[in-house]
Parts: sequence; C-alpha cells; structure tokens
Amino acid sequence: MIKIIFIIPFAPKYAEYADKPRPKYNWDTKDGQWVGIWGYDWGDLHLKSLVEYYNNYDCEVWQPDLRADKIYSAELCNKLVHRNFPAKMIKRFSRFKFREEIYSQSIIDELKNYDDYNTVIMLHATVRTKWMVSILESTRNAKHLYYNYLNDALLLPYKINTFNPFKAYNRYLLNKEKLKWLKKMNVLLTGYSNPDALNRAEKINPNIKAIRFEMGLDLDFWYPVIDKATARRKLNIPNETFVILLSQRIVPEYQVDRFIEVIAKIKPNKQFICYITGFGLPDYKRYLQGLVDHYKLNNKICFVGYVSNEELRNYMIASDLFVTIPTMSAGSGGALKEMAIGRPIFTVSSGSTYYFLKENNAGIFVNPTDYDEWGKKLESIINGEIIVKTVNREIVADYYSWKNTAKPTKKAIDLLFEEN
Repeated sequence: MIKIIFIIPFAPKYAEYADKPRPKYNWDTKDGQWVGIWGYDWGDLHLKSLVEYYNNYDCEVWQPDLRADKIYSAELCNKLVHRNFPAKMIKRFSRFKFREEIYSQSIIDELKNYDDYNTVIMLHATVRTKWMVSILESTRNAKHLYYNYLNDALLLPYKINTFNPFKAYNRYLLNKEKLKWLKKMNVLLTGYSNPDALNRAEKINPNIKAIRFEMGLDLDFWYPVIDKATARRKLNIPNETFVILLSQRIVPEYQVDRFIEVIAKIKPNKQFICYITGFGLPDYKRYLQGLVDHYKLNNKICFVGYVSNEELRNYMIASDLFVTIPTMSAGSGGALKEMAIGRPIFTVSSGSTYYFLKENNAGIFVNPTDYDEWGKKLESIINGEIIVKTVNREIVADYYSWKNTAKPTKKAIDLLFEEN
C-alpha cells in the first residue's frame, strides 16, 4: 500500500466563511473558537478521485490551521482522511525585508513517521516558504510529487524590467529562488493552464516530467434538473431579463470591483441583472457594496452571499451568461459547473477553462485588464449582437470526469517509483 500525503500550504480561511454555516466536521476549542474541515478543498477532491478508481493508495490531506490546538481529523471516505494541524505565522527575512508566512512544526514532526520509500508527499509547486523547505529536509527518503492548480507562469522567473537597482536586485533574488525550486522537481502534476510557460519550465529543467490533469466534476449533480423558466420562477426573476452570474470567492484578485465599474458604464437596450454568489472578507464585501451604492446599481447588481449547491444550480440554470474575470487564472470551478449546465462562458484569455473553450470553439474571451473590451463585449452580448457558443454536455462530461483526474495522478506516482 502506497501512502499519499497531500500538503495544503495555507490555513482554512475562517474570516471568509464568517457568514456561512459551520462545516460538517467542526470542533470547539478551549479559547472559544472552532476548527472546521469542509472536505472539498482541491486536495480532498483530487485524492478522492484517486481512491475511487484505484485501491492501492492510502491517502491523507494535511493542512496547517492557525486555530488548531491539536491535530483534528475527519474521514472523508474510505482511505481518505483530512487532518488539520496546529500552525502559526512566522517572520522570515528574505529579499531585504521580513515576510510573514505560515509554519507548522506539528506537520514536520508527524512527517518524520512517514519518511520512507512507500510514501509520496504532494507539495505545491509554487510555494517556496521556509516551511516547505523544512518538509523536504525532513522527508529525504520519501518521494515528492509537485502539483500546480495555478497558472504555470508562476513557476518561472520574472523579467527584470526595472531601472531601480533595489527592485532589480530583489527580482534577481526572487528569480534565483524560483529557479532553485523548479530544478528540484522531477515529476509535476499540472492543470496545464499555460502551455507556453510549461514549455519554458521544461527547458529550464529538462529532467522534469510534467503530467497534465483536469479536476473533475460531479456530473450527476451539475446538470439542468429543471428548465430555465422554472428556475427563474423559483428565484423571482422575470423571463425577459438578461441574467449574468458570477460565482467565486469575493476577494480582490477576482476583480469584482472592476466588473461593477464596467456594469456602471454599459447601456444595453435590454433589461439585465447581475447576481454574485460566494463568500469573502467582510471589509472587501462592504467596499464592493459601497461601489454599487455609489453608481446607483442596486437594481442591476445583487450580492447573494453564500448559497447551497442546490441554490447555486438554480442560479446557473436561470442565467444567460457566466462571468469569470480574475487577474490570473488557472481555471474556474464555477465555469466548469456552468458548462455542464449548458450556459455560455465569458472568461479571461488564460487558464485551463480558456484553453478548453477555445479548443471547442466556444465561450468569449477578454484580456484580464482591458476593461473597455469587457464593456463592449458584454453590451453586445446582452443586446444579442454576439451569440456566445456553448460546449456540448457530452464533451464536458468526458473531459471533466473524475477518471481524468485519477488516471494522470496514478501515472505521476508510477513515474516516481520508476525512478528508483
């Protein structure tokens, strides 16, 4: 039996879940807080697919938790356990200043019990913290499988395009860190969000074996269980209204503020409304609501907040266009669900969602920072001047099956064992 330990490099984002119910697995702590395990982090879903299709792996997902006072565990399914470990924030002096980063000595100590040939430690390919280095040093006999759900461009050194000597030297030191980390990798699981960047990474490290995978989708759930008119009746949306949907974490990198500003400028000849579901930091949500109030858009933009999967599915069925416009994208889980529902996608021109849509002559694409382009295309879509094509559900179902997550993951693990 091969042991797989997937390391999540960040703590649960409790502040962003402030307006959500506690997850299924939760415990009160002595200091009056609580610790929770949701069970649907990408690591959980990724390894769930592996144990579903292959029975020779014993899998665990380990996560640092700033609230945890001990190790908390939840069995998500047979052969898959998620554990939260005590952690703290530390300051490390790097590139002329102190940088705050997470560190879990508890995970380091526990990993020493798994420092053997039959253990695979899965590490995020773009996280180069002191803690990650300590994990590598404490598991020299185990195998290391790197994964990247983010844009592959983050693997690469940056261009030093500044005349400021301090900034240039800082960028030089950062690039040195990136190159050193990249050259450690033998096998990389990648969402293939940037093929050009991945090709460059392979030139820098010719020994790296990059295996492409796709995160799957619960296709038995994400399909139009009711028609659009019925969904709109449930949500009290008029049939003649054009419905835009955004569904994601409400954080700055998803550019909801920019989208609000675009909505304020466009003047289509058809009634429309934009629903925004998801959770995020309270201060940022107040800032966004302030923008809506400032532009007098309360009849155009509605923050729905946290919704259950059943409610989200109704919003997706009721929608006419799904929008995802982050500054840098590896792919959108919400867009995958909406594609399975059968609705058109408006997305930035990067990430695995973009490449999938482009290969299937579907979707509409915009530059992540060309906000005038966003407005022009959005207004034309609402007016019916641009018809955005969708992808056949059978193609979506085949491409985003969990088997297409499990199979390349097994291949990557097999490659690690072939090296020895």
